Amino acid sequence: MRIRRNRNKSNAKSADRLNRVIELRLAERANKPLIKSPKKPISPATEISKIIKEPQELPNVGKPLEENKVLDDFDKARPDELVEALKPIPLENLKPALPVIDSKELDEENRRRLLIEEKERRAISDERYNEILQAFDDEIKRRNAFKKELEIMKVEFDLYLKKKYPDIVGEKNVKDTEVNSITDKIKKDKEVFKLEKERLQLEQIKRVENEKERKQKEKDLVLNRPSEIELSTFLEEEIIIEQKEKIGRNPQLDGLNDVQRTIKEVNDMEMRLGRAIVPHRDIIESEESDFDSEASTTSVDILIKPNNESPFENYEDRRDTLEQLRKTLSNDKGEDDFIVALDKTDRKNGRK
Repeated sequence: MRIRRNRNKSNAKSADRLNRVIELRLAERANKPLIKSPKKPISPATEISKIIKEPQELPNVGKPLEENKVLDDFDKARPDELVEALKPIPLENLKPALPVIDSKELDEENRRRLLIEEKERRAISDERYNEILQAFDDEIKRRNAFKKELEIMKVEFDLYLKKKYPDIVGEKNVKDTEVNSITDKIKKDKEVFKLEKERLQLEQIKRVENEKERKQKEKDLVLNRPSEIELSTFLEEEIIIEQKEKIGRNPQLDGLNDVQRTIKEVNDMEMRLGRAIVPHRDIIESEESDFDSEASTTSVDILIKPNNESPFENYEDRRDTLEQLRKTLSNDKGEDDFIVALDKTDRKNGRK
C-alpha cells in the first residue's frame, strides 16, 4: 500500500512537471515575434539550400543587361564553406538520449503494464504524426487560398479604378461589358475563400482538441510517460501563431496607442534589417545628404566628423553649403537654428 501511495505521488509530480513544461513552451511562443531576424542562426539544411540555389534575377526593365542577377553572401560561398555545412552535427550538439526502461528490472505485473503502455504510446504517437502531416497540408492550402485572395484584391482594385476613373483607365484591365460579370465573380470568389478559411480553422481546432485528449492519456501512463524531450507542442503553437497573425492584420486589436504602435513598428523594422535604424542613412536619401546606398553602416554610425577626418568624399564642400544655409536662416546670429530663432521671436511678440 505504501509503495502504491508513493508511486501515485511520483506520478502526480511528473504530470505537474510536464504541465509546466507545456505552459513555458506556449508562453515562449506567444511572446516570440513572427518576424525573423537575418542574424538568427539557420539550420545546416537551410544553409545548403541557400548555397546551391540559382541566383535571383533582376526584374525585366525592358532593356538587355549584361549582369542582371543579384548575388547574396550564400551565392558567393566558397567550396570549403559548403563542405563545412555538409559535416555531421557534433556529438555535443546532439539532443540527449531518451531514457530507456529496462523491463528486466520490473516485476511481472509492471512488465505487462509496460507492454500495454508502450502499445498505447505508439498509437498516440502515430495519431499525432498523422495530424501534424495534415497540418502541413492545410498550411499549403491556406497559402494557396491567400494567393487567390490577393488576386481577388487586385481585380477588385482594377474594378474600383474602372468605376472611379473611367476616362483614365479606359478598358486597359476591365472592359465595359465585363463590369457586371467581374463584380459577380468577385462576390462568389470571396464567399469561397471565406468558407475555405473557416474550414481550415475548424480543422486546426479539431486537431488541438484531439491533442488535448492525447496528452491526457500520456499523463495517465504510469511507467512509460513521455519525457520533456519527447513533448510536442506543435499543434498548440499553430493556434497561437494564427492568433498573432490576426493581431498583425488588425493593428487596432493590440491595444496600443499611436506612439506605442509606431515604436513597435520601428522595432519590427530593425528586427527585419538585423540592425538599428540610422535616420540620416535610412531616411534621408537625396543629392544634398551624405546618404550612400553602397556604403556599409553600423548601428553607431553618426554624422560627426571623427578625429578631424573627412567621413566621406566632398564632406567639406557639402558642409560649407549647409553652414551657409544655416547662417542665412539664423541671420548669422550664432548657433541658434532657424526654428529656435523663430520660436524666440514668436514668444517675444506674444504668440505661442
